[in-house]
Amino acid sequence: MIVSAAAFAYTFTFKEFKNVPVGPEFFPRALAVCLFVCCLILFLTNLKSTSSNKGEAPTLSPLNKDMQRALLGLAIIVVYALLWNVTGFIITTPFAIFAMTRLLGKKEYLKMAIVSVVATAVIFIVFKFILGIEMPLGFIENYL
Repeated sequence: MIVSAAAFAYTFTFKEFKNVPVGPEFFPRALAVCLFVCCLILFLTNLKSTSSNKGEAPTLSPLNKDMQRALLGLAIIVVYALLWNVTGFIITTPFAIFAMTRLLGKKEYLKMAIVSVVATAVIFIVFKFILGIEMPLGFIENYL
């Protein structure tokens, strides 16, 4: 709940645009409010059910296969974020999409590669030409 409150407060530092009905702060604020509400529901549910929970709570172990997949997914996202400005959206995104679909259990590699490249192209075209938002191109920016 503290993290969601801090994220909500941080959105007040975003640059405000005149004549724009929905600014860049809208979506992060909405997510922060949803996160706060979900945390509050979990907290209240936990308070209500603590008297009936007499058994041992399940623990999360790095030896658990699902936990390993979750940590690997987090690692893919972190590497993607670190490479975002260096290699750019067009190069980094297909690899990230491919890795995440493989992590989810898909094994049709040709189809995964095609979907990764096409999805990246569609997202890039929508952001650049329809929404007018520049995506980082990394080192290939000098060649385009």
